[in-house]
Amino acid sequence: MAEGKIAFIGDADSVLGFRALGVETVVPEDPEEAREQFARLVKERTSIIMITENMIDHLQEQIDETVHMAIPSVVVLPGITGTQKRGEDTIRELIIRAVGVDLMSEELK
Repeated sequence: MAEGKIAFIGDADSVLGFRALGVETVVPEDPEEAREQFARLVKERTSIIMITENMIDHLQEQIDETVHMAIPSVVVLPGITGTQKRGEDTIRELIIRAVGVDLMSEELK
């Protein structure tokens, strides 16, 4: 079991600095490999899986399947090229799961 483990799936430049911190880094060569590696990390009960925003298109279905699970927490980070603001929905789901309220709702502002 890999509980307590952190992994990062993304392009080589974006994950580079995390390797030095002991984070397992995965640089998939194609969308299929990204899906396979994500499934492996979920099966191994990796606690936190970070992905770059450009991986969302390839992994969205699998990410949606993990939202109801205690492990893993999926965190979407901008890649080295900057943010595309595509991780907002995933972050919103994590907040709702953690506190039970949509703190990002326009109605609460």
